[in-house]
Amino acid sequence: MKKYTAPVAAFGVAAAILAAPVSAYADNVNNNTAFAGVRFAIEDINKASVSGKSDDTTTETSVGMAGIATAFGKYYVSGDVVKDTATVSGIEKILKLAPEETEETEATTQETQEPQTSVVEGYTNLGVANVTNYLNVRETPSTDASLLGKLPMNAGCEILETLDGWYKISSGDVTGYVSAEFLLTGDAANERAKEALATVATVNADKLMVREQPSTESAILNRVAQNEELEVAAVLDGWVQVNITGTTGYVSADYVTVHNTLPKGVTLEELNAQAEEASESTGISVVEYAKQFLGNPYVWGGTSLTNGCDCSGFTMRIYEHFGYSLSRTSAAQSGNGTRVSLSEIQPGDLLFYSYGGSIGHVAMYIGGGQIIHASTERTGICIGNAYFMTPTCAVRIAG
Repeated sequence: MKKYTAPVAAFGVAAAILAAPVSAYADNVNNNTAFAGVRFAIEDINKASVSGKSDDTTTETSVGMAGIATAFGKYYVSGDVVKDTATVSGIEKILKLAPEETEETEATTQETQEPQTSVVEGYTNLGVANVTNYLNVRETPSTDASLLGKLPMNAGCEILETLDGWYKISSGDVTGYVSAEFLLTGDAANERAKEALATVATVNADKLMVREQPSTESAILNRVAQNEELEVAAVLDGWVQVNITGTTGYVSADYVTVHNTLPKGVTLEELNAQAEEASESTGISVVEYAKQFLGNPYVWGGTSLTNGCDCSGFTMRIYEHFGYSLSRTSAAQSGNGTRVSLSEIQPGDLLFYSYGGSIGHVAMYIGGGQIIHASTERTGICIGNAYFMTPTCAVRIAG
């Protein structure tokens, strides 16, 4: 409902009568009681506009307000024809001058709007990155602003603030501004999230054992660090089957939390962790080249950096760009180059991980305890913790 305040209504009456002298109206409607009321009210309001105050006790004011009510009643409610054109004109002028809505009404409307319900647990105002690679997160809402991090394809974020053409968001460990052009919100975000949701198991124990079969008697493939997210293949009785860097294993359901999630943002520090540890070298150049393919798909048996590759296909093609020829499989690549101690690894070195005693995954070390690798179908080529599993060995290809 539209709301009008008394001062605004009074101003409207006064403004309407100022457009034509009172005497001109009165000459035409001496016998019209309703309009006489309007005339009395207008005279009183005019007095107030000049003196700065009104006499609330005057009889004329009471009669005047009653006359206004009568005139409006005839005009709107009773159906009587108001023949006097001056009365009709005065009423219509008053109505035209009244504001459509007060600021108080607008504020109340905004406060009572129901928030958009997110289909993803943990988000109140969900945004989803609508990109095929990465969406830049900047320090301020400008394309010239410093880069703070990136949102991978279909990454979820909490929208903290809406600006002209920008959103302030928070995702993972990165908080900053993204272009509104590339972020889905509202119903569109929820629909995309339903398609992109993945079921993961978050590790709640230090060095959780990944077993070959769902049994404590089964062989241990490796151990996974606390807070790592493992892709869930199936939930069994007391066990969770997980896909991990190209193989399948089982973890105890007692030490993981299974939930649906979206990819999260990565910080600039994660993307450039090697900058603090290493000087200019071929290894740095290799890492920088490898980062160009972040977000591209994982395809088992693939060797295309753009259309899809597996872990060893990724490292093979990266080093091929720099003139190095690597073997096709991760186990064979562990015999390429020069073995180095895990305590001496540098950006560009390859780290190898074993399952049941056999090497089954390879990743590239980028510095700062981070790796870049073709991990799983859910994550594609991504950056992660170099010690999500204990590396079996490290190899230096360049240098």
